[in-house]
Amino acid sequence: MIKGKLRRFLTLVSASALALAGIAVGTISSGAGAAGSTPGVTATTITIGATVPLSGIAASYAPVSAAANAVFKWVNAHGGVNGRKIKYIRLDDCYDLAAYGLGCTAGASVTTLSQNQVLVAQDHVFATVGSLGTAAEESVESYLKQNGVPQLFVNSGSKSWNNAKQYPDLFGFQTSYNAEGKIFAKYIKAHYPGETVGFIGQNDDFGANGYLGLEDGGLNIASANHLSYNAADAITGSSSDIQADVGTLAANKVQVVVLDAVPGFVTGILEVAHALSYSPTWIISSVGSDPISVNFAGEAGALTLDYLPEVTDNADPWIPWLREVLMADPADFPNVTANSVLDANWLYGAGYAVAFVEALKAEGRNVTRAGIVQSMLTTKYADLPVVPLAFSANNHQGLQGGLITKIASNGTNPPDVALFTSSNVYTTGNAKSSPIVTSTKLTISPIPAWLK
Repeated sequence: MIKGKLRRFLTLVSASALALAGIAVGTISSGAGAAGSTPGVTATTITIGATVPLSGIAASYAPVSAAANAVFKWVNAHGGVNGRKIKYIRLDDCYDLAAYGLGCTAGASVTTLSQNQVLVAQDHVFATVGSLGTAAEESVESYLKQNGVPQLFVNSGSKSWNNAKQYPDLFGFQTSYNAEGKIFAKYIKAHYPGETVGFIGQNDDFGANGYLGLEDGGLNIASANHLSYNAADAITGSSSDIQADVGTLAANKVQVVVLDAVPGFVTGILEVAHALSYSPTWIISSVGSDPISVNFAGEAGALTLDYLPEVTDNADPWIPWLREVLMADPADFPNVTANSVLDANWLYGAGYAVAFVEALKAEGRNVTRAGIVQSMLTTKYADLPVVPLAFSANNHQGLQGGLITKIASNGTNPPDVALFTSSNVYTTGNAKSSPIVTSTKLTISPIPAWLK
């Protein structure tokens, strides 16, 4: 019975371990516009693009880019940016897994590279904005660099995006897996001293970097309790890793379990634990903790990290604003009302979209690719995140931390919100030597008048 349930939930998998190997990365001339012109930029428009999973096993992430597009539509309806409207082209790359035949409607030959070639050579995009997936985006970073295309706000917590020396036009957005692990370690040591800690992570850079962060934060986990699941289980339908891992931690009487897993696997892990009557304190990576995505009542009480507002906090001006933005896009958000509980994926997509239009506006009327990179580095962002978003020559990662939140119970129904446990904001860098700074100051920026 457990195995049957798990197969229904193993629907989100990181491309980090599964991206197609051996893709040749070459240069394709954009051939756009007259000599000296900036591709994707006209007197009235600016064209940007992204490769994202719109179908297949990772289609649950599609609302992220849809929310970003809703923000761009809103900006366009309010005059655009410095007189230009934004055209956002989202191409389905099926998380670079189309060849596996996992429900991808884009075609089995589609890859992240082939879709980026369309964006660059056919659509002549100014930049990619909000493309998703660690290995998927690593597979095109050289191609985009060779063609001079900025790769902005990659949707992934890999520390690979903070590599300004090799890829000066590459930028992330969310708090890294390493920084998140360090913050979790600090919190566990302070609130669960002496308790046995275990770990289940995805067997790729997601799980590896998260675990490294726990170690860098000074947390020691016995090797018997450091476990992983095979990301390829989503393809094979196997749940043996999950059942064995949870059973091991239960047998070892582990009291605190950190999960670096995507939502489908979090659901499976919690299902198995429930069946075993095993109820440790769960601490779940922000990647896999969104309660609407996990959709399991047993997640109530779990802890996670968040760098975006509480979805029900109407005192934060960005929450009612985003509802209004989504309600203005009934084609993609037909069921959003003034009373809707917002999905964390929507906040994420809106967050990087707002940051992009702010950097674009700060660049001014003369838009160039070099100019947007410089603007990314110097813009003072007024944005959704409740921790500072500030890029620099030494930080292309983006966000640097967050707050510990708890998944709120919804009775016998699956939870749909996470609430801050305190006002403590934790920030840190990827390096082991970077200290964890604690403050009580949320970054709640006023909405710029031109965005209202």
